Amino acid sequence: MKPSDLRLLNLTFLCIKIEVDPAYEGNASEFDFDGALIHWGLRHGRQSDDGLNWWVGVEFATRSEEKKRCPYNIEVKAIGLFNVNEAFPQEKLERFVFENGAALVYGAIREMVTMTTARSAFGAIMLPTASFFGSFEEHQKNTQEQEISEPQSN
Repeated sequence: MKPSDLRLLNLTFLCIKIEVDPAYEGNASEFDFDGALIHWGLRHGRQSDDGLNWWVGVEFATRSEEKKRCPYNIEVKAIGLFNVNEAFPQEKLERFVFENGAALVYGAIREMVTMTTARSAFGAIMLPTASFFGSFEEHQKNTQEQEISEPQSN
């Protein structure tokens, strides 16, 4: 094993909201997220001028709908503070932090939801596994589209 170039310094949950959907029937461990209403949010930014300290925020939410009942209505937000090895190539740094930081924070969210729901009405639910590889380009594209669509103030 080799230590990662990305060190998680701190992880903070900003919101943990899990409510039972009384209309759901079944066991949460058998729930299939395909077709479920899911919301994702990913944000990041530099925390220091040297570019070695970063924050990455992840939001995950799901809601029941008539066509797809979820055992729980879930809303979780967490933020991780990271430090990058100073030898890491500068041109790859932001993508590396964004994608790997999101994976680490989301992993903590999955664990928190599973542990909390294990003692809830329909039993433990494990959020879907996610890959964040390639998400940086998508994030940049969405950010650029938002900047273009927002009116300029004079």
